[in-house]
Amino acid sequence: MGQALSLLPPRKSPAVEASAAASAAAGEVAATLPRAEIERPTFQDPDLWLIVGLGNPGPQFAGTRHNAGWLVVAAVARLLDVAVDRFQANAEVARSRLAGKSVLLAKPLTTMNLSGEAVAGLADFYHIPPERVLVVYDDLDLPTGTVRLRPRGGPGGHGGMKSVAAHLQGDNFPRIRLGIGRPPAGTTVLDHVLQDFGEAERLQVDAAVQQAVGVIRAVLSVGLERAVSGVRVDAAGRALPPPPPSSVAGGQRHAATAAAAGEQQRAEAGAEAAEGQRAQESEEQGAAAAGDAALTAGAAG
Repeated sequence: MGQALSLLPPRKSPAVEASAAASAAAGEVAATLPRAEIERPTFQDPDLWLIVGLGNPGPQFAGTRHNAGWLVVAAVARLLDVAVDRFQANAEVARSRLAGKSVLLAKPLTTMNLSGEAVAGLADFYHIPPERVLVVYDDLDLPTGTVRLRPRGGPGGHGGMKSVAAHLQGDNFPRIRLGIGRPPAGTTVLDHVLQDFGEAERLQVDAAVQQAVGVIRAVLSVGLERAVSGVRVDAAGRALPPPPPSSVAGGQRHAATAAAAGEQQRAEAGAEAAEGQRAQESEEQGAAAAGDAALTAGAAG
């Protein structure tokens, strides 16, 4: 049996990374992309969704934890057999269809904490309302490989999400959070998010990326509300049956399921309320976002 291929970029030697960083800085990447010669639509396409993966431009960031959103958009592009290689509104973009809906895939080429400029530019150009802007990003507060879909919410200290919320003038847009875990003792948040995924994490992340693609397909197929409730679909967009029942019989099974769902909702509500109490951690991650800007600006020369 052949060895499974990883979705993450292969590791490069420090010399190769240094050379790539010097020759393919963010500004140079943008300059070499073909410009999208598209007339501005005069009406809103009710089927068009903007699917955005947050990350930092440049090959030196390709396999880092902070670029988890880019990995998901790249996986969707592979599924649809399209290249995200057009340049528009300071982002790499591609148009296609998924689950019967028009989709605009986007990877902002700004620094992470300026991502909202590209997102808002695309949303404005195509008349896409915030409720159809689906943003995929990395989340420190979820264990590595965990995937969560939420219809709205605060940025939780994430610099890229702060920028998107500011430019969309609110947080009423859906998002998929891809867990990257907290940094181990002795490692700063900045170092953690800008490091490549470790060998032990790669299989988890590959599986999470595919799970996130399935979540996107479900959102487009059955709607955001049902997808948030846990409904998933097959390749044809048909809702998959729920997992097989546990050993709990009859009403007890349903009661246990309802209790578990309620517990999850309370846990998420508690986590959201705790955002306001994590000021110190938010400031630390804000420093990471600022570090992204400094590093990427440095790569651009």
